[in-house]
Amino acid sequence: MRQVCILRHGPPEVLTLQGVPDPCAAPGTVRIAVHAIGVNFADVLARQGLYPDCPKPPVVIGYEVAGVVEAVGEGVSTVMPAQPVLALTRFGGMLSVWLCQCSRCFLCRQGCR
Repeated sequence: MRQVCILRHGPPEVLTLQGVPDPCAAPGTVRIAVHAIGVNFADVLARQGLYPDCPKPPVVIGYEVAGVVEAVGEGVSTVMPAQPVLALTRFGGMLSVWLCQCSRCFLCRQGCR
């Protein structure tokens, strides 16, 4: 999996693409192949070191993702593999695969891919 990490605060050039292990779906979680991420003003402020709630670097920012369910953990019945979804991430959304609690994952209408 790939993720965009802030290793230090600064201009856009501080964003670094890193390879990290793929997460596995655990009970109650949904694994999403991310097709799109949100980049908003809070992300810009976090990169600059001006967002008070952001963890200290190194940190992966990003508040929302959209993609397709790859796998679901035991006990998940609200979504199924291959369904398009949106997920709220708070931090950590700038990556290629997202693992979240099923309560933070929402079905998209079919045309949102």
